[in-house]
Amino acid sequence: MGGVDRTRGWKRVIMHVDMDAFFAAFEMRNCPHLKDKPVIVGGLPGHRSVASTCSYEARKYGVHSGMPITQALKLCPNAVLIPGTMRGYVYTSALLQKIFSNYSPIVEPFSVDEAFLDITGCHRIFGTVDDLVRKMKKEIKEKLDLTCSVGIAPTKLIAKMGSGEKKPDGMTVMDRQDFNRIFYPRSVDALWGIGESTKKMLAKIGIKTVGDLAAKKEKELTAYFGKNGEYLSVVSRGLDSSEVYNFENRPDDKSMSHETTLIADLSEIDKIYSTILWLSDKVARRLRQYNYHGRTITVKIRSSNFKTITRDRTLSRPTNQSKVIFETARRLVPKEYGPRIKVRLLGVRVSHLEKKHEDNQLSLLENTPMNKQAATSRAVDEIRERFGDSIIKLAGTRL
Repeated sequence: MGGVDRTRGWKRVIMHVDMDAFFAAFEMRNCPHLKDKPVIVGGLPGHRSVASTCSYEARKYGVHSGMPITQALKLCPNAVLIPGTMRGYVYTSALLQKIFSNYSPIVEPFSVDEAFLDITGCHRIFGTVDDLVRKMKKEIKEKLDLTCSVGIAPTKLIAKMGSGEKKPDGMTVMDRQDFNRIFYPRSVDALWGIGESTKKMLAKIGIKTVGDLAAKKEKELTAYFGKNGEYLSVVSRGLDSSEVYNFENRPDDKSMSHETTLIADLSEIDKIYSTILWLSDKVARRLRQYNYHGRTITVKIRSSNFKTITRDRTLSRPTNQSKVIFETARRLVPKEYGPRIKVRLLGVRVSHLEKKHEDNQLSLLENTPMNKQAATSRAVDEIRERFGDSIIKLAGTRL
């Protein structure tokens, strides 16, 4: 059994799980000859590609996620470059979610390789928080041969920050006092959600460390940054009251979305459309799973120069059908994207959601194209649920 439980007395015990170098670890697990070698997952050099992730061996050379591949290979010329296996990553992510559900009924997937779990009270089943984490890590290692790092905190924000402290394969328990002690001396870009541009703007008003930012009054920050000033004030002090929600218990959604950062910049329009089709299908399936349909379709595009645009269209009738979402999203892509402007990230969102009320039995029997499409979608969902996502693939996707 574990030792002293530092979480005793906390109102909430939140866990953030972050898989260690997930894409690279997946490839190394599947190709044992890559073990202990510097591995970079990303597109081919010469295509303005960036490293999606890299192994810890590659990080010793200074390589990091988001670095241009050409620069990464200069730092680490002996690196093994792998284009990536998105289908495998998504499938493994689904297996991880099942494992997480063994340790808490409240699991909120945050990305393909991250999740929040509300383990308040759950840890007592296993002994202590330490016991729960050890058991979960062991199950992940035995079933998937992967490792993860864990942050334990009274809030989601601090749990997220804590999970990065002892990588790889570590665990950090952090309360507000720990957060202040550890992060206040660090540069502001150590905070979740603060990038290089915000760091430069903060430097202009004399803010360089997290402690500097925490000392500023919210009024001063909102005067300079607008609504973002509220976030900066809150995040710098480790404050966060947001709940962990799984889909079954979350409040009514305002939107559902999926996005993906591409392993290589896309310049071919058919590949851009193929990715949008895949994303549209994922969103549509979630809408149907939780009995929603929505009116507004939004496409998000980030170009290779990191400029992000969004375009949306509101439909006359709400939908949860892949074909309708895809056709709408496809038409929202500006013509210059692909041929003249390469694409780095794509996303599809459906908003203005409504709970879908099933039509009566007679209307379901009507032989209309819409009902045929809905019936086909239900059949596909049932087959995928039983036999796995890969059993049926969408024509036009490369996944």
